[in-house]
Amino acid sequence: MGKLLILVVGLVLGLLLARYLRGQRAGRDLTAPPPRPMVRVGDERIDNDEIRALIRADRKIEAIKLVRERTGLGLAEAKDAVEALEQTMR
Repeated sequence: MGKLLILVVGLVLGLLLARYLRGQRAGRDLTAPPPRPMVRVGDERIDNDEIRALIRADRKIEAIKLVRERTGLGLAEAKDAVEALEQTMR
């Protein structure tokens, strides 16, 4: 009798755990694209479609110039920001 009770309790706990885990997965939208990571330098948001397009086209110098114009960063900081954004795109 004791073994049967343990088996039934184990079965009920297993079913409850399966239902709980299935409910957690149902809340996620698996068809949505993953969010793009943003690159920030200080308070300035560097991530931008135009800058990404320049990086994809291997026009990194123009991307650095654009970051400098928009943020007022120095050359080294803008270069680091563009390289960081480039790393997130890989």
